[in-house]
Amino acid sequence: MQRCLFHICPDIGAILGTNPRHEASRQLLRLTKELTRVKDGDAMTAWLGAYNAWELRHKDFLEQKSIWTDGSENDLHQQLVKARDTMRRRIREHTMFTFMDPGLGIGTPVPTTNNAIESANARIREMPGNHRGLCLIRRIKAVCWWCHQHTEHPESAAWLARHAWRDEQTERLYRQAWEHSDEGQRALLGLPARYGTGIDWNESHNPTHYPNSSD
Repeated sequence: MQRCLFHICPDIGAILGTNPRHEASRQLLRLTKELTRVKDGDAMTAWLGAYNAWELRHKDFLEQKSIWTDGSENDLHQQLVKARDTMRRRIREHTMFTFMDPGLGIGTPVPTTNNAIESANARIREMPGNHRGLCLIRRIKAVCWWCHQHTEHPESAAWLARHAWRDEQTERLYRQAWEHSDEGQRALLGLPARYGTGIDWNESHNPTHYPNSSD
């Protein structure tokens, strides 16, 4: 598996912010931005060396603790430590530089970002958005049709008619997928929905009359 190198940067940026106060944080942000420029083994070695040097340079700073009134300790620079731990996990996973693995045995280069996938996903999401009048089952079938038509060798309309899923099959498969999703698991267990997953009537209606001097 090749992890998208581009998305590592916003992941770290979401932890540290766009304009961190400490120099150590700014240096780590610059290092993550350099990831997308790694194209060969020499660049990979140089980047890993630069990251290790960053950890050694700021080791004492990262280990600083704050002591609470009850005597317990916590990291003084929690966000920076969190960003460092995130980067450590990415390195330990051995998925950042898979594209340089000679043992893959493929002729075409492995992309280091998932831009092509994101582009296709955006167009798939656009399909049900452009057909809001369709019921759920019809929207699922429309997405399946779109995916089929954009394969390298799509089948004929007659083949699709013979092999099309019945509505009952589509509904059953959708139900199975939904039950394994986070939303489905919470619903099956009777847990309340998370913020942002539903519409509250009070969010779009004011219960009291808004004073208007023009009345």
